[in-house]
Amino acid sequence: MHDELTRAIADLQRCIEQRDVAEAASVLDEEYSLLLVQPTRATMPRDRWLETLADYIVHEYAVEEQIVDVDGDLAVVLHRDRMRATVLGIDRSGTFVITDVWRRRRGDWRIWRRHSTPLTAGALPGRG
Repeated sequence: MHDELTRAIADLQRCIEQRDVAEAASVLDEEYSLLLVQPTRATMPRDRWLETLADYIVHEYAVEEQIVDVDGDLAVVLHRDRMRATVLGIDRSGTFVITDVWRRRRGDWRIWRRHSTPLTAGALPGRG
């Protein structure tokens, strides 16, 4: 089970770095949302996240620390990541603390929620 989750986590990251919308759609839960509370509260639903992926350019990415907890068909992955990225033409580089909530549905792990908190990144594009 942990091997399947590890593969799903790697698949998600590869989809982001390669901007592979079709593959990302297969990793995201139908109810996926990206949630932020810093610098301002924001919710990006699945369809909007997939639309933005084409303009999410990752130049460098490193997981600095990661904790994985699994309980049956639920997994929570807490990680601190450092990246250099451009989103919608705006620099989004920095260090982020991210909590991913994964659910196993019909035998496959799908990411349901991503809570992302930038520690050092600039403002989210399109937000005042």
